[in-house]
Amino acid sequence: AAVGPFYCPADGKLYLDLSFFADLERRLGAPGDFAQAYVIAHEVGHHVQNLLGLADRVTEAQRRARSREEANALSVRMELQADCLAGVWGHSAAGRGVLEAGDVEEGLRAAAAIGDDRMQHMAQGRISPESWTHGSSEMRVTWLRRGLESGDPDRCDTFAAGGGG
Repeated sequence: AAVGPFYCPADGKLYLDLSFFADLERRLGAPGDFAQAYVIAHEVGHHVQNLLGLADRVTEAQRRARSREEANALSVRMELQADCLAGVWGHSAAGRGVLEAGDVEEGLRAAAAIGDDRMQHMAQGRISPESWTHGSSEMRVTWLRRGLESGDPDRCDTFAAGGGG
């Protein structure tokens, strides 16, 4: 419950702390069913990364990292890729007519709400980019939007793109 929703690669399951969704709406200002769907799709994105072997490769690269900052930068790229993959799912949902007016905006608001910069500022009153593990609000929105607009998982290579957008 202390970490919010997460994907566990060891058992291949998503764990959802439903109180996170209340926090997302009330404390972080990102209400809506698609905001919640984005969070779940992000975690499913981690499952896709695991199935493709990316998670293991990144974990190994983090072990070899020369610094905590370098290891965190790899984590940011993984998280942004999961955001993009969530957007690919959203693109598919839109193509099937599942989305309603305003849904995409709800997802983008949620991505911005849970950026490391915003979360750090709320928690400690300052921002420390070297300690980020998920990316800034702007980065998260950029990668989610990339997936939403393209619908192409091949456009989600945050490692080749440098992760920043």
